[in-house]
This record gives sequence, C-alpha cells and structure tokens, in this order.
Amino acid sequence: MARVGVRLDANGRVAARERLLDATSALLGERDTLDISLNEIAARSGLNHGLVNYYFKGKEGLLLALLERDAARALNELEHLVGQDMPPLTKLELHIRGVINVYFRYPYINRLINVLQSGNADMARELARIFIAPLQKFQARIIDECRRAGDIGVVDPTLFYYTVIGACEFLFHSRNTLPHLSGPPEITSKLKEDYADHLVRFLLDGLKIRSEQPA
Repeated sequence: MARVGVRLDANGRVAARERLLDATSALLGERDTLDISLNEIAARSGLNHGLVNYYFKGKEGLLLALLERDAARALNELEHLVGQDMPPLTKLELHIRGVINVYFRYPYINRLINVLQSGNADMARELARIFIAPLQKFQARIIDECRRAGDIGVVDPTLFYYTVIGACEFLFHSRNTLPHLSGPPEITSKLKEDYADHLVRFLLDGLKIRSEQPA
C-alpha cells in the first residue's frame, strides 16, 4: 500500500520527484552534514542526477522542497493535536514529545533551516512561512489553553519556542560528540524517549510551579 500523500507514476511506482526527496532525506539522516552531492542522491534514488534540476532547479530547490514536505507532515500532526478534546497540559506534553519525535525522524531539519536562510532574507521569510510561523502559532494556542485552564502562569510563547527547539537541536545536532560523553554513544529510541521524559518533566514541572506561586 502506498504511503498517504505520496505521488505514484502511471505504473503505481513512487514518482521520481518523491524518490529524490526520499533519497535526500535518507542521506541527510545518516550523516552529520548537509554536504551531500547530486551524484550521491542520484545513486541512492536510482535516478539520473539531471532530474534534480528538472524537478527542483538545483540542490537548493531540492533541500527547500524536502524541508517543505517534512514540515508539512509535522505541522499536520500538530494541527490535529491542537484540535483534540483533552486536558491542555496533556496536549502540551504530547506536543513536546512530538517535537522530539520530529527531530528523531528528521535530525537534519533545523540545520537545513539555518543553512537555507543564511544570508538570504527572501529565503528566511519563506522558511518562516513554511515552518517557523505555523509552529509558533500552534504552540502559542496550546500555551494559551493551559493558561486559561489555570494550569500554568504567564509564559512568553516565543521564549518557550526557543527553549523547546533549542533543547531538541542540541541533542540531534551533537550526534558526533555522544561517544565522548558519559551517556549512550548514539541516539537510540530509548535515549529519545528518556530525553522526552526529562524535557517534559523539566518544562511542565517548572511551568506548574510558577503558576502556583503567589502573584
């Protein structure tokens, strides 16, 4: 069965454009660098590297399309969560865990954002439109629900965004340093879950303590 939202060609195969995106995602996920060549992408996808120019007008266009695809998947999940009927704090916890899962699935996502927007104001605006602004909007809605429910005190949504994204970026951007630290030498599913538990306790307990302090 085909994955939801994946384009197929006339023979029911995954379309060339999607195969190029999948190959790029796989290569970026395996490495701690964005320095992959079009020849490597072509070899992984089984396609001619000239198709990158045909579909994406070059490597930068390919990387932007990959980010847009990955961001859309993550934001669809977050939008679904925001609309659920559940306690706001539970929603906030699931959101924090969801962000960590996104970084586990796409460990290159924040590095991709930083590289694409570097020195290019138009690209920075496009990336904000694609991913950053929608993420902040949904995140702010969850925080507002928690505040209106009396679960937490006043929280600056922008600073909360910096905190969550920064915590995720450090772990997944530092994979090469893990063997030199005292913990596990690589990011496993268990480490991801342990880190999610830690971050949820760290943030939610802190927010709840603040809400219980006298004004």
